[in-house]
This record gives sequence, C-alpha cells and structure tokens, in this order.
Amino acid sequence: MIIPQDQQNRPMKPFHHLTRLGQLRRLHSLALAGLSHYDLKDPILTYHTFETNLLYRVDTASGERFMLRLASPGWRTLTDLRAEAAWLNALAVDTDIPVPRIIPTSSGENVLSIDFPGVPDRWHMTLMSWVPGRLLGYSLTETNLEKMGRLFAALHDHAATWTPPPGFSERRFTHWLSRGEENRLDQLVEATSGEQAICLPSDARGLLARMMAHAEAAYRSADPTDLRVIHCDLWHDNIKCHRGKLYLFDFEDTVWGYRAHDIAMAMLDLLETVGSTRYPSLLAAFKRGYTDCLAWPEEPIEPFMIGRLLWMINWVACDEPEYLMGMIKKHLPVFDRFEATGQVILPEESTG
Repeated sequence: MIIPQDQQNRPMKPFHHLTRLGQLRRLHSLALAGLSHYDLKDPILTYHTFETNLLYRVDTASGERFMLRLASPGWRTLTDLRAEAAWLNALAVDTDIPVPRIIPTSSGENVLSIDFPGVPDRWHMTLMSWVPGRLLGYSLTETNLEKMGRLFAALHDHAATWTPPPGFSERRFTHWLSRGEENRLDQLVEATSGEQAICLPSDARGLLARMMAHAEAAYRSADPTDLRVIHCDLWHDNIKCHRGKLYLFDFEDTVWGYRAHDIAMAMLDLLETVGSTRYPSLLAAFKRGYTDCLAWPEEPIEPFMIGRLLWMINWVACDEPEYLMGMIKKHLPVFDRFEATGQVILPEESTG
C-alpha cells in the first residue's frame, strides 16, 4: 500500500481515542506481528471473540487450526500464564486428558510477550491447538455430567503427584478473596454510621459477617495435604463436547487450591444455569463420575460456594457499587437458607 506523502509523518492516533473497531484493527496488526514468531505455514488470522481476552482462530496452509489468545494487560500475569502452559504441557505428556496443546514460538517460548507501535502495554500471547466441539452448556445431561466428573477427578489425581517446574506460580486460593482484591464487605459490615450503614440494616450486616466467617472457616479447616494445582474455573462452558467426548480448555486461572473449592466453583455455575430443580440430579451424576476415579473431598462444597457468592458481591462493591444493595438483597435469602440448612439454593430469577 502506498501511503500519501502528507500522511507519512502524521502522528498515530492514541489507542484509547480509537473506536472499538479501530482498536481491533490495531490489535490485529499486533497479533500478526506475534504470529511471525511461530513456525506456521501461511497462517490466516480470523477474529473469534473479545471479552476478557482477545481470541483469534488461526488456519494454516497445511490444514492445521489453532487458537491464538492475547491476554488483556493486567488481567493475568506472565507468571500466571506460564503456569498454565507448564501444567498443560505436563498433562499432554503424562495423561490422555483432552486439553489444548501449547504451541511454542520458534525460539521455544510458551508465552510470547510483545509490544507494538500504538498499542499500550505489553500483551502476552499464547498459541494453542484448536478445541473442537460445542460448549457443554448446550448439553447438560446426566451422562455428560458423569464424564465431567471423571475429568475433574483425572485432573485432581494428576496434580496430587505433579511437581511444577521452578518459577511456577505460588498463588494460592486459600481464602474467598485470593487475588489481592480489596475486601469491601468487611468495610460494609463493620460500618455503624454513614450511608452504607443506613442502606444495610444491622441484621443484614450480621448475616454477611457470618457468611464470611463460614467461608473463611471452610478454607482454614481444609486438609492442607489436599492443596494442589487446580483449574479454578472449570465450569461447563470451559468444556466442549465433540462426538460424545469432552474437551477442557481455558486454564488461565491455574492456581494452587483445594479440590472442594475447584468443584464448588463449577457446581455453583451449574446451579445458576439449570436451577434448583435440575441441579440435584446433575450434581449426583457429576459425583458418580468423580468417585468412579477418586474419593470425594471430605470438605462439603457448599461453604466454598458461599465464598464464591461473597466474591461476586465484593466485585460489585468494588466495580459497580450502584448495584451493590440490589445484589446483597437478592442473596440475603440464599444466605438465610444456607445458615438454616447448609444448602445453597439460588433465587429462581437468577437461573436459566
């Protein structure tokens, strides 16, 4: 392309002043520059989606297909992403669990950090094999939940004896807040005057405080020997189903944690999706699959589910405070029910 003389020295428009389409065009150029570091034959880059991370499909002249992920700056650290790659590489060598295969750069890097003119910050790029199939959320049957349970058990079993390489992430999920977040709920329940206290009655503040105590006690009482590397976000839409086989993906939250926490995260998402009527049978199917391969954790999963709900409320308190009171009021009946029965039953309007 020939650039007109009067445009050759024109300053580049700042990234944050671009439209979303303009930002995507510039990031597409960054992605193409990154692909030049890989041994791929005539790669074709196709936009896939941009939510937390920017994803592209990559097709090559040899007929291979890959997923290219640009991790949004500030979302996960380079150490986090290298930990993901290290575990995926180990799973590919040690097991037959269907997970994405990491494609290294020509120089052998599992995660490529790249700068590009006109794009702020460094972006971390990971190239992986393409995961076939349709999201499991479209086929949440008991048969598939049994398969999901077996795969959870296989991951947990592998992690129990796996020794991560030097430099692996030391991040541990041993509290309902474990990624350095500010605890806004503590501030809320301790308030005795001011706008927050007026909006939230004392009995509600007391209930929130007791829920935090329940969740914190669950993490404190977990068997320390059960701590291992976990996926930490293996809900049903981080799994695909293809010709009856389940494929796992999105390991970017790889962290040290407890099996009960890992299961609780997935089961809360399942409950929110299918509702309280279908959930018990699907949970039972998941548990059958899991216990076919590995003993079920001794810790009940429900307090960890409560911890996740607290995390969601705390996130709203930090990032969308205008919705905080509605979020709290919506979950107070859930917390009341848990305190009375030990069960987690969500408001029906939150289910799909």
